Amino acid sequence: MTMHVARVHVIEFDGPVERVLPLFTPEGEEAWADGWAPEYLHPATKKTCRDMVFRTRHGGEETLWACVDWDPANGTTRYVRVTPGSRMGFVKVECRAIDAGRTRATVSYDLTALTDRGKQVLAELTDAAFRDMIDGWQAKISAHLKNAPMRADDSAH
Repeated sequence: MTMHVARVHVIEFDGPVERVLPLFTPEGEEAWADGWAPEYLHPATKKTCRDMVFRTRHGGEETLWACVDWDPANGTTRYVRVTPGSRMGFVKVECRAIDAGRTRATVSYDLTALTDRGKQVLAELTDAAFRDMIDGWQAKISAHLKNAPMRADDSAH
């Protein structure tokens, strides 16, 4: 029988949506996510766009990603991800302004196991484990926002 998990967690940031959302792109994550080193397959530039394809290698696994929705005007991005021989699914981030200069980000993962290995990984992705992972992101992104100067092109992705 197939195993599927859906997890959602909300985090908040001191920073406007146009500065926070780009930190959930492949290039943006390079600034704060330890070990995040995407290989940009299409287009070869780091510019986030709909239909971009990239690859990551982490924890002994290779994952292929495609951006299926990039809508900075509405504060959303969505990726499909496939870890061959394990699992596949979707990652969605929705950023909304909550008051002057603050952003609420809703991070959603919907993953389906492809193999017994995938079932094992998904079984370990409990609600608490997901919450801890995303709270870790919140801490790293918040530190980055505090320490990195605002760039003119922060909203250009």
